[in-house]
Amino acid sequence: MNKLLERFLEKAPFSVTLLGILALILMLFNATRFGVALAKWQLILEYMPEPGPIYTAATGLLWAFCWLIVYLGIELAWRWSGVAFLLLSFLYASYYWLDRLFFQLFAERSNALFAFIATVLCLSGIIFLLALPQSRAYFAAKSEIKESEV
Repeated sequence: MNKLLERFLEKAPFSVTLLGILALILMLFNATRFGVALAKWQLILEYMPEPGPIYTAATGLLWAFCWLIVYLGIELAWRWSGVAFLLLSFLYASYYWLDRLFFQLFAERSNALFAFIATVLCLSGIIFLLALPQSRAYFAAKSEIKESEV
């Protein structure tokens, strides 16, 4: 039990800490989206009948749950959490652009180039952080704990 506890309490590398903070921010953002959709249901129906508050609440809840799972995976250093973070990042970026192009038809698009560049830079930064040797070593070392060590 001591080895398991020691490994759990090890300090994560800075790159892994950044990924955890990013996952937590995205989880909180989407949980807020869910909460506001419930609180302002009538207002959303009035000003955005398509796709409506059900879509806003459902996507907020779904993404908050997904980012929470990835955040916990990072904090507990599960082997799959690095890959899950990368996959979820690409899915979230795709969702952002599909939502922007299909459901925000009348929205101002003057910042589209900036948003695209920011998306590419964020995804590149995530790939870079996950590819760092200390990030890979952190997830690999933590997942090597065997039941016999407990």
